Amino acid sequence: MAGSTNLNWFARSWQTAEGLPNNRVDSLAQTPDGFLWVATPRGLARFDGVTFDEISLTNYAGQGNRGVAALLPGREGGLWVEMDRGAVVDLNGNKTFAVRPANAHMDSAAQTMIEWGDGRLWISYLGGAICSLKGGKATVIGWQLGLPWAPVGSIAKDSKGRLWLARAGEVGIFHHGKVQLLAQPGNRSIRLARARAGGVWICAGGRLFHFDEGAPMELKGTLPAGDSHAEASAMLEDRRGNVWVGTAYNGLFRFDGSRFEKIPVSYPEISCLLEDNEGNIWVGTHGGGLDRLRPRAMSLENAQNGLPFEAVQSLCEDAGGDFWAVTDNGLLARRGLDGWQTIYAGWPGGRATCVASDKKGGIWIGTRNYHLIHFQGGRFDAWNRKDGLGVSPIAALMAASNDDLWIGGYGHELQFFRDGHFHTVPLRENTHTVRAIAQDAAGKIWIGTSRGLLLEIAGGKAIDRTEKISGAIRSIRSLRAAPDGSLWIGYAGFGLGRLKSGHFGHVTTARGLFDNYISEIVPDGRGWIWLGSDHGIFKARERELIAATENPNMRVRSIHYGRGEGLAGLEANFDFSPRAVLSRDGRVWMSTQSALVVIDPEKSDSNSHSRPPPVFLKRVIVDGKTVAAYGGPAPLGGVMDLRKPSPLRLPPNHRDIEFDFTALNFSAPENARLQYRLDGLDGNWIDANPERAANFSRLPPGQYRFRARAGNGEGAWNENGASFAFSVTPFLWQRWWFRSAALVAFAAIVIVAVRYISFRRLRWRLRALEQQAALDKERARIARDLHDDLGSHLTEIVLLSDLMLDDPDKSNHSARRVSETARQVIKTLDETVWAVNPRNDTLAHLIDYIGQFAVEFLRMAGISCQMDAPLRVPEKMVSTEVRHNLFLVVKEALNNIVTHANATEVSLKITINESDARIAIEDNGRGFALAPNNGSADGLRNMRRRIEEIGGEFDLQSRPATGTRITVTARLNQ
Repeated sequence: MAGSTNLNWFARSWQTAEGLPNNRVDSLAQTPDGFLWVATPRGLARFDGVTFDEISLTNYAGQGNRGVAALLPGREGGLWVEMDRGAVVDLNGNKTFAVRPANAHMDSAAQTMIEWGDGRLWISYLGGAICSLKGGKATVIGWQLGLPWAPVGSIAKDSKGRLWLARAGEVGIFHHGKVQLLAQPGNRSIRLARARAGGVWICAGGRLFHFDEGAPMELKGTLPAGDSHAEASAMLEDRRGNVWVGTAYNGLFRFDGSRFEKIPVSYPEISCLLEDNEGNIWVGTHGGGLDRLRPRAMSLENAQNGLPFEAVQSLCEDAGGDFWAVTDNGLLARRGLDGWQTIYAGWPGGRATCVASDKKGGIWIGTRNYHLIHFQGGRFDAWNRKDGLGVSPIAALMAASNDDLWIGGYGHELQFFRDGHFHTVPLRENTHTVRAIAQDAAGKIWIGTSRGLLLEIAGGKAIDRTEKISGAIRSIRSLRAAPDGSLWIGYAGFGLGRLKSGHFGHVTTARGLFDNYISEIVPDGRGWIWLGSDHGIFKARERELIAATENPNMRVRSIHYGRGEGLAGLEANFDFSPRAVLSRDGRVWMSTQSALVVIDPEKSDSNSHSRPPPVFLKRVIVDGKTVAAYGGPAPLGGVMDLRKPSPLRLPPNHRDIEFDFTALNFSAPENARLQYRLDGLDGNWIDANPERAANFSRLPPGQYRFRARAGNGEGAWNENGASFAFSVTPFLWQRWWFRSAALVAFAAIVIVAVRYISFRRLRWRLRALEQQAALDKERARIARDLHDDLGSHLTEIVLLSDLMLDDPDKSNHSARRVSETARQVIKTLDETVWAVNPRNDTLAHLIDYIGQFAVEFLRMAGISCQMDAPLRVPEKMVSTEVRHNLFLVVKEALNNIVTHANATEVSLKITINESDARIAIEDNGRGFALAPNNGSADGLRNMRRRIEEIGGEFDLQSRPATGTRITVTARLNQ
């Protein structure tokens, strides 16, 4: 795709690289639905502004008729297609048919087709033949009907529906079955076109005439010298009254009513012309593809069209309307009535950096080498460091309303020049570079720096207002004061900000801004703000920008001017200011790194931006197969017609469904915004991808409706859009009756399973109870045997030993030992029997036994025992292991007291709560500071181990001369 750089018109070209079937375009037509149809030797294509869709006609015109020679929209919404070998196809949806004239004159390709009021089709051929076609029968219009024979012919229908014919230098009108010759333009090669004012336009031998029946033929203009003998091959009058003349070898011309202008196009051989619904002019060429012509809203001034340099880094307009510019290599230029001229005469020297104008008609120029220069009345004056200039290089100039000149640049100083003297405003050391200076509606001076500082000048001092803009350090590129007292701020990477009355807000690409790097800000006075950025030039509504900076939930809509206007690759400058101007005639001037851009806001407000584009669903594809399509008048080949869709049912095992959709915007397709959503799945609208397609995989069963809509750059949406309803059938196991039956079956299985598990657990519990009962029975038997057998024998030993003691002379010492040992054995046996006996597995038995043992044991040792136990003991079971370990710990503690503590009194306190039992043993013995490292230490370790084994807690507290306290806690739910 290519584009011309004509100052008034821009031509954008589509060729085979962009999908055009062939670079030779023989005919063009736009059907009522808005699609553009393109005829090429390779076939017919439908164009939506972005994509070419090839339409096959071989089923109707035969295999040998692939090329298309001429197109004509039908009266009933269809499309007449004349094939390159004579067959004529009437595309009208399902009523498509083809006819083949039987005359030999139709062997050459058609040139023009016209449908008359009675349904008759008139066709002119390149070979010179003109015929009418009705009901499949062709009638040749020749000398028999009053028209001379010649190899070139032309036809046209005027605004009154009359048929005009031209051949062999004669122009006539068809009346009552005969051709009435009316004029002889003076050249055998004649081209006719309908005139909006009535009659026809005639181009013959490079001369343009207007002619109507009953009036003389009027010469309107002649093609420019060098092209005056060009042969017209296509002609068109547009809605503005311009007459376009395409020639066979000399390119394209436009007649504006007074003169001809040559319009650059991609190829000099013009085949056809068309004006679309948006006012674009389409040009079919014989080798350069398809061109679209639009009036330029923007023009470029660079070295190719008179600017004496490529890049402009600073720009201003003086009081007289002349423009002044500074180039990137430090030259100064002026644009007056004679165009741009570089200023050399009288220049004081130095490389210029920026330029600004004052209201007195003077021009101020900053330089890189400590020079400030003023020009007025043909004279240059200069000031330097000796005069007090302290800024260099100078990066920004601004003439204030009180005639002060503000000067900013690199370094830590800001100056203003008043009455021939420089005054300095100190800046912070981290200021770096002053990039922008602005004066607001109240007269305040604002400074923006490359380090992101926003400074307000008040009382000769720079006050840091950065905290008003969130306090973050973001590089500032541009400032623009608005009449309402607000200040617009352009950032590098942070979008566009606005400060008003202490309130700051900003908007970025996340909310619709085209670019976050804003170098230039120019309100045009028509409700738009034009913005220069790193990625080109765009505009947005001022009211939307204000609303978005005040409400973080609001979005803006940006209209970008790029490839569609021949402005691709533009990057705005930002190092020096001023660099953008709203001129007195209402145009916007912006400097970029490759050219000076001039914008006419009035021309940019085209209908394509104000009217939302129509939306079409082009195809519905299920698992890679097209099941529905929009063909317009073209045949669909057996798939569903999306013009009259019927409900579509997808099988449950489908893989994916794809929707291809489009919006018809031929003027600026890149600015059309498409959204879609799938009702039944999506809750919000989704922005479409560049391919304009939406894909959904494995949708669950249900009812769905796909919707697509399109909006223009100004936020107007085509809410009707396009829609398509379909459903996804469920699998057998997804149907309601199957799920109900499955639910009943599942419930029955659960009930059976629960009963089975419950009975099984009951059996397990009964078996466990039986095992426990057997174990308890066995423990009782052991306890009984130990008591009956071993106890009786030991009692006998005691009795015998007592008898021996009656005789002091017989083994008195040994007998005493036997008696003591026997008693100890009895105690041990009694303890064992108590621990084993299951009848003692209660908390009450445990407390009773420990209390009796403690009192008896301490009494025998001559130590007083204070017992504190609850009167009512809860009925809780205590396992044998817990009882046994608790008793042994108490026994060991009491034994240690008797053996080591030298205590006279012991306190035994038992407390019970819901979850545990606590036993505290405290004596008034000698105590200790550190745990002993002897046999008693082993006892303490054993006590702690036993309590930990049953999941309890062991605590030992002791101090010298104050006794010892041992506290054990046992969990009752173990």
